[in-house]
Amino acid sequence: MWVRHIFAILICVAAMLTKPGLSQAIDFYEIQIYDTNTAPVGHLTLELHSNTTSTATGKLAKSQSDVYQIHETVEGTYGVIRWLEIGQYFDTAKLSNGNYEYTGSRTKVHFGIPQTFEWPVQFGGNIEFDYVRRAAEQNPLTLELRPIVGGSYKGFRLVGNFAFVDPFSGPGAHRGFQFNPSGELVYKLNGWLSPAVEYYGDMGSIQPLAKVQEQQHFIVPALNFDFLPQLELNLGVGIGLTRASNAVFLKSIVGWTF
Repeated sequence: MWVRHIFAILICVAAMLTKPGLSQAIDFYEIQIYDTNTAPVGHLTLELHSNTTSTATGKLAKSQSDVYQIHETVEGTYGVIRWLEIGQYFDTAKLSNGNYEYTGSRTKVHFGIPQTFEWPVQFGGNIEFDYVRRAAEQNPLTLELRPIVGGSYKGFRLVGNFAFVDPFSGPGAHRGFQFNPSGELVYKLNGWLSPAVEYYGDMGSIQPLAKVQEQQHFIVPALNFDFLPQLELNLGVGIGLTRASNAVFLKSIVGWTF
């Protein structure tokens, strides 16, 4: 039943992807892959996301990469039931003008589909509403629908996120949903270290797609440390693959489950 509902949502979303639009930019406030698991029931998880673009080459890359801005996001997530969590983000940034400011907030509902938890491939999703100040973002109101697919084999875990983003206001409004795919391949090396390769992209509207060099595509070698069951620690370096993403960014996530 849940699977049929998800497929119906995907069909409806695909039908809406008919208006042309340019590629925007990946979300430098939250550079993270969502899996199908959620926060433990009755527990609060707090995370600090720290991201900055260290270098960018070319006019197109600099226009889309928030060069030298420092983004700090605090995320609180609460496990409601075994397969559902709700969360709230508070975004801050040191902008290009040198000021450190509160830039906006976002609200999410993240879930797994429990009927698939014992399958070889698991399914889930994330629904997020962003409201960001115009001083920090051209499109201040945004809806994101993110289907999630994940599967494991021995020590490996492969996860795909297929985010459809629709700005309600600003230059990107009324152009249809933007397609921002992402994913990761993680290997459980031992009890405390899991190296990973993450990917983040922004392909713009599907019909028609932006030219490849105008899209953003980043490969991110990353390390996940599991020193304590309550601790989450993720460190990575993003490397751009196109003219629009000819940049390098640094990312970290530090979290604790209470």
